[in-house]
Amino acid sequence: MTAGLDRDEIVHRFEALLDSALAAEAAPAGIDKEILSAVIAGGEDDRLRCDSYALWAAMTALTQEIKLQGRAFQELNLTLAAQTEKVSEELRAVYAERERALQREAERRCRREILSALIDLRDRLGRGRESVRAREMGIAAAARAGWWERVLGKPAADPVVEAVGALVRGYELGVERLDQTLNEFNAREIRCHGESFDPRRMNAIESEESAAVAPGTVLEVYRSGYEWNGEVFRPAQVKVSRAPAVPE
Repeated sequence: MTAGLDRDEIVHRFEALLDSALAAEAAPAGIDKEILSAVIAGGEDDRLRCDSYALWAAMTALTQEIKLQGRAFQELNLTLAAQTEKVSEELRAVYAERERALQREAERRCRREILSALIDLRDRLGRGRESVRAREMGIAAAARAGWWERVLGKPAADPVVEAVGALVRGYELGVERLDQTLNEFNAREIRCHGESFDPRRMNAIESEESAAVAPGTVLEVYRSGYEWNGEVFRPAQVKVSRAPAVPE
């Protein structure tokens, strides 16, 4: 290759080749200049130089770290899924219990309305029975004082008396059937007559002086009271006794 070339030509070509080898290379396309400058500056610092073994060790450690992070993320995902399912079950249980409570409350409200209607009907029948009984007693008294009894010594058979008696029996059958129904509803009438006044179960509408009984004794019941499932459903309206006034 060097045939026909003198020494100066050979030296000139060698210098040109050496200059081209030592010339600065163009920056790679797509790399930021600041990043490239930091890499070059780190290459010039012996403390920042890294060989292939150190690079491979760093890549291995990074891979293991990524795997550990992946496992941790998977466990976290499973834990969140379990917690979500648990919360959903608790919410479903709460809503179900709330629905059952609302249903029980609706049933209780319907039972209270039905029970109130039955008690009101029982009061009406009771008042009707007492009214018919009073009428029956009046008719019987008038019949005993009649001329037929004075002549024959026995009362005459009166269709009106028989009709009134049948009406009384009808009222009594109706009241008895209503009492059975109230008993099935677990409703109990509050005993008041002759008992001591109980403000939790009774309302005192009127009072009357009486020396025959102790003060605070129920003398008369204006409206019956009822208990339902151990609670006061409707308080009784009564007249109670009070001590006689001391004369001056």
